[in-house]
Amino acid sequence: MNNRSTLLKSIRPKIEVDNTKSTELEIFQSVSLRPILKLQNEIIFALINNFLAEHKVVVKNLTDNKKIERIHDIFKNNIQQKQLLFGVVIGHFTHEEILFYNQNKKEVTKRIITMLLERVCSQLDNLHF
Repeated sequence: MNNRSTLLKSIRPKIEVDNTKSTELEIFQSVSLRPILKLQNEIIFALINNFLAEHKVVVKNLTDNKKIERIHDIFKNNIQQKQLLFGVVIGHFTHEEILFYNQNKKEVTKRIITMLLERVCSQLDNLHF
């Protein structure tokens, strides 16, 4: 493993998951995606809160359901923001993970976007605008 891969893996939080009956994609999600998303949580919310502020999207007075709707709308309607958040995740891939991503691009991309949405929607208190 090269220095970059070793360094990236060393800074990721450890998440214990039983992968004995998991598919290759599920293992990738548990071993790579979940730790990266957990590591990048603060950055993800900084970017989303900045987007909300720049676009004057006020969510602090909304119900949780309305906040979730707004977050889904951002991911659906703003490709640039979605790609930025996506890049925050894949920028932490090791060389081996990029190779896996390239072989499974459609499914991994779908999982990343779904996990980003779930992460944001499960931490609505981190939305500050």
